[in-house]
Amino acid sequence: MKKTLLVLFSALLCTIANAQFKPIAEGPVFKEPEEGEAKILQLKSGGTMFFRVTEKDGIDLRIYDTQHHETVATNFKPTYIKVKKAQVNAIFEINGNAILMMSEVDSKIPTLYRLILNGKTGTIVSEENIEELNKRKFGDGIATTFGGIATPSFFIKKDPYSDNYAVVRFNSLESDRSKRIEIISYDGNNKETNRAFYTSPEGKYKYIAYRDMVILGDKKVCVFAYGYNKSNDSESELLMANLDKGSSEIDFTKLNFPDTLDPFYCTAKFNPSINSVLLLSIAEEKKKKNDGYIPILTFINPYEKKINRSDIISPSKRIDQYSKKGFRGLPQNLYINDDGTFTVVSEESSVVWGGKYGTAPISRLGDIAIVNYSKTGEPMNDYLIRKSQTLNNVYLGLLYLASKEGTTQSLQKGTQFKSFAYLDGKAKSYILFNDTERNSEKLEKGSLVDVQGVSNCDGFYYPLTGPNAILKREYVFGNPEKKRDHELGLFSISQYDRQNNIYVTLQLSKESGKKGVKLIWLQP
Repeated sequence: MKKTLLVLFSALLCTIANAQFKPIAEGPVFKEPEEGEAKILQLKSGGTMFFRVTEKDGIDLRIYDTQHHETVATNFKPTYIKVKKAQVNAIFEINGNAILMMSEVDSKIPTLYRLILNGKTGTIVSEENIEELNKRKFGDGIATTFGGIATPSFFIKKDPYSDNYAVVRFNSLESDRSKRIEIISYDGNNKETNRAFYTSPEGKYKYIAYRDMVILGDKKVCVFAYGYNKSNDSESELLMANLDKGSSEIDFTKLNFPDTLDPFYCTAKFNPSINSVLLLSIAEEKKKKNDGYIPILTFINPYEKKINRSDIISPSKRIDQYSKKGFRGLPQNLYINDDGTFTVVSEESSVVWGGKYGTAPISRLGDIAIVNYSKTGEPMNDYLIRKSQTLNNVYLGLLYLASKEGTTQSLQKGTQFKSFAYLDGKAKSYILFNDTERNSEKLEKGSLVDVQGVSNCDGFYYPLTGPNAILKREYVFGNPEKKRDHELGLFSISQYDRQNNIYVTLQLSKESGKKGVKLIWLQP
């Protein structure tokens, strides 16, 4: 008996040694969700909510208390929202409740709903139709599909440092140029505090496309938009529109990039430690379209409405030595770290078209480069993570990770397990993703096994530390005891509670041929 206990204790020590992410708790196992949209939300109270929204079944909801015990497991359909047609635009917490912002086209009218759920019981606190766009007309589909005009949409973003949030009504097909974009701000009580239309400066641009926004508490909303005229590609630029507290009008700042560059995509974050908005743009040279993309990092003072610094960025040359043509990736997201430093994560990616008629997208994802910057924008260190993945029937565009922040992850035939995540932990920062164990010995030399299916993969983490460019990895959930056992993490829906240093994700376990998922709480 003593010998058996000693063996079990040794095995436990071995598992802990192989998993730096210390397990804290795990929820009950349930059937793997294979379709719909999913998200995990950690509440300030210490509770956890898991959402899955499906066309067929409505909303699956699981709630866990502060001790990580499951207290609610239910399915429901909202009263007014036709979930079958709805899109989840954002999920966040305010005052212990979950806020789901969902949009759908109801009787040809794009409509935005706000669904508020009690964070302890899951019951509906309120369900409101809060915004609508113009009724769709015959020919609108042709204009958006073939005419190069963006689809009318709603965009929602919450301030990570307060309970304020904003909604953008993007009426791209509105004939009146002065009414195509409207900004509405809300406070922590879900009350509207301000709204105004975003008009094209001097009527210069026939088309305006929304790009991103930053909410600065209750003081200001900064919306970034791309203005252009299709007849003249040289007449295009990135603009910042500011809706200030108490103002009924929007003022504009033209972001004076060099005339030769066209920064047509961007993502923005506010860095409170330096009181600046960091704008990460993807640009092209206007006279050399499709000749390569140029990443640009810009520091903006949102109060003085001016650019303080703007630089073309890339990983250092030491990253290039690991591939014949050098690192060819582009930024996918920008992260503000707790100490005011920030991180740009880039990824090699390409899209080819397959299928019988060449209409099926195939996304191929390669190496990841991570560059850490000081508060003022000086590169401090960089790392390279080797990987190779193929996603069938999935099109991933520029800044695809940034565009999905704050909303749900699509569950589609296992492709959801091929996304990576960045975690700024208390002691270290990490990259997490699923990969085959066969690549563990190939990280330096390359020639990786391409991951097409994930049945033989496990979750790995890479600590972003040390002098070496190529990072070594460890199992997130510990090294499986048997070759046929595998444990994946759905890291794209995970959430980190920095105050309590708790990371929660959805774990998919495959033991002895049996599959099941569960929420698992870890300490990095």
